[in-house]
Amino acid sequence: MSDARRSEFGRTTVPVRAAVALLTLSLGFITAICLLAWPLPAQEHKTSLPEFNLSLEGDAMIVTSATARQTDPRFMGIVNALHKADAAVLNVEGTFAGREAYPVYDSGGTWVASDPERLKDLQWMGINLFSMANNHVLDYGGAGLFDTLRVLRQNHAVFAGIGETLGEARAPGYLTTPHGRVALISCASTFSAEAPAGEARPGMRGRPGVSVLRHLTRYRVDAQTFEALGKMREYLKLDNTTVRPPTQADAPNLAASNGGKQGQMNSPKSEKLTFDGTGLTFELSDNVGTTTSPDPRDLAQITHAIRDAREMADYVVTYIHAHEQTPGSDEIPAQFVVQFAHEAVDAGTDVFAASGPHVLRGIEIYKGKVIFYNLGNFIFENDLVVPQPTDLYETFGLDFNALPSELFDARTDHDRRNWPSEPRDWESVIPDVVFRDGRPAAVTLTPITMGYGEMRPERGYPRLADTGKGTQILERLQKLSQPYGTNIVIKDGIGTITIPSHP
Repeated sequence: MSDARRSEFGRTTVPVRAAVALLTLSLGFITAICLLAWPLPAQEHKTSLPEFNLSLEGDAMIVTSATARQTDPRFMGIVNALHKADAAVLNVEGTFAGREAYPVYDSGGTWVASDPERLKDLQWMGINLFSMANNHVLDYGGAGLFDTLRVLRQNHAVFAGIGETLGEARAPGYLTTPHGRVALISCASTFSAEAPAGEARPGMRGRPGVSVLRHLTRYRVDAQTFEALGKMREYLKLDNTTVRPPTQADAPNLAASNGGKQGQMNSPKSEKLTFDGTGLTFELSDNVGTTTSPDPRDLAQITHAIRDAREMADYVVTYIHAHEQTPGSDEIPAQFVVQFAHEAVDAGTDVFAASGPHVLRGIEIYKGKVIFYNLGNFIFENDLVVPQPTDLYETFGLDFNALPSELFDARTDHDRRNWPSEPRDWESVIPDVVFRDGRPAAVTLTPITMGYGEMRPERGYPRLADTGKGTQILERLQKLSQPYGTNIVIKDGIGTITIPSHP
């Protein structure tokens, strides 16, 4: 081959070789991209979350020092258990109001203002999540609420349920632990008229307060009673308000009013009568009784916060303070609480807990998640909360010179009525929920007592129950949980629930 041909051949083959090399490189790059994008079956749904322990407690109305009880082994057994949990949550029943805050008119019972040192006591015990939405947190009005917020923030407490605006009150509180991040959403269905937080608008400040869950109540009555109500309205000149037409959201309640027949959207004959400013809705029905349902707007806002928490945390806890009950039994929650619990789980809650009525209620396992319909008391020093305003003294016919001890004696007839005379108010359990692979796997129930029958200064703090008393407490909880299909196994005074995996 001549030099000229060789030179020409060389010039024509260089581009070809470059093109081949470029094509090979491109194919390799595409192959690598495909391999990276191809799902790895062994890791697609695998979680790296370690085992996580969540401890839950009921109401804490705390007045005296917790650290002063370090010599009590039954109390320290609880403290040691709380410190083993990754997260421990309770409801703080009251405020940390300062001296400049005024008691509001008619708080509905005890006006609660605890010393800020009591928050440190709870933290020392191992509590690191604080549900603050309840019917006592506004006992000292807006000033007391701001004092409470300041104390919580100064002590770096993770809390939820109250805020300077509705947005803050609705927002989750987040706690980061070595074993995962947990979110707390808190609300109250029992609250004073001044308690609901409000959102800001242009030119208008938001209203500080509580994240509330209002509820709708309908009284189903027979034809004779319904006719009598109409006559009473006319005779007493009571206000009458036409009840709004039903929407699809009302379908479950309308079905209940119609004997459980689904799909009936025809509104039952009803009217709303107003007594002393309170409107009551009565419906003509063959099924006499009371139905309750969550306020749709509040429910939508709270579940919206839960869905946000689901994306922002590994574990989600929803806590409600709800005194409301099924008529005739304080051990059965109102219907709207059950509906709210289910919708909270559907929105992303792992554990739902309630407090308020000071007695235990049943436990439900719903779609693999845990619902505690009431946890009762944890610290209950109601008869040591001083000072109290004149309003409470006057309620019991006491004059200005009456002493606090005389007030509490008059209120309970020297411990012969109300909570001092009710053993259930002084018994509870501490549930420990164990998460494995990010899901609730088991619940351990440790029974506690708080000193029923003891003198006022000694009662109120939790202690581990002995085996006999613990078994009695668990047997009662066992019966309360049976209607929900929950099986509590009792052994040596401790209860356990095994949670099957849910798809």
